[in-house]
Amino acid sequence: MPNKAAIFVITITVTLCLGEIPSYIHVCHQKDPKLTQCIINSIEALRPKLKEGIAEINVPPLEPLPLDEIKLRSGPNQARISSNITNLKVWGPILFQITDLKADVPNKKFQATVNLPKLNFEGDYDMDVNVLILKYNGKGVMTGNFTDYIFDLTLIYEIKQKDGKNYMNIPKLGIKLTMGKSVLKMTGTDNKNPTLSQGLQAVLNDNTEVFMKEVLPALEDGLSVRFTDIANKIAHIVPYEELLPE
Repeated sequence: MPNKAAIFVITITVTLCLGEIPSYIHVCHQKDPKLTQCIINSIEALRPKLKEGIAEINVPPLEPLPLDEIKLRSGPNQARISSNITNLKVWGPILFQITDLKADVPNKKFQATVNLPKLNFEGDYDMDVNVLILKYNGKGVMTGNFTDYIFDLTLIYEIKQKDGKNYMNIPKLGIKLTMGKSVLKMTGTDNKNPTLSQGLQAVLNDNTEVFMKEVLPALEDGLSVRFTDIANKIAHIVPYEELLPE
């Protein structure tokens, strides 16, 4: 008797070959007077799959979202903060809320405003601080809590042919983040010297905005890469005329 994995693979292969629309994809019609609401509802229906991942089309779970290394260089030598943040992971993007959506199908363009009510991140830091009498060089873990972040999303797509059929293709989603409230915390400093730990946290608190200006581009790019990949893998399953029929 075939095992469950084999049955799963065969089922998915047959489904994709026959061009059947997976149950997690909801079709919206271009001429629907409530097209934008239909699209929002479709995305909401897709949320559980985004959270757990879609194995049949190689879409990993949305969280944790990995980010590239962030380098922070701030201040002159006498008041210097130098830090590399690696192994960055972000939780919370799955909680996104679409607050506005504009669909311009004739020009193949969608624009949306999305609220991220809560984001949490964790990464390893390697920091060198020389601020007044405070000197520190060490490693540890940095965590962050961000609330009420907003991003503006621009999706411009093109139509590409494959095997005689048209498919939607998205070169890259444009994402621009607007900061909300940010709280950062360091662990792994010298616990035997509470004054040093408090001083480092104070420096971090005073430079949160500077640090976040370095984090934002990496977060924007990370979200863009992941969402573009997800959107294309889903759009490439179903021909355009079936995905967004007139």
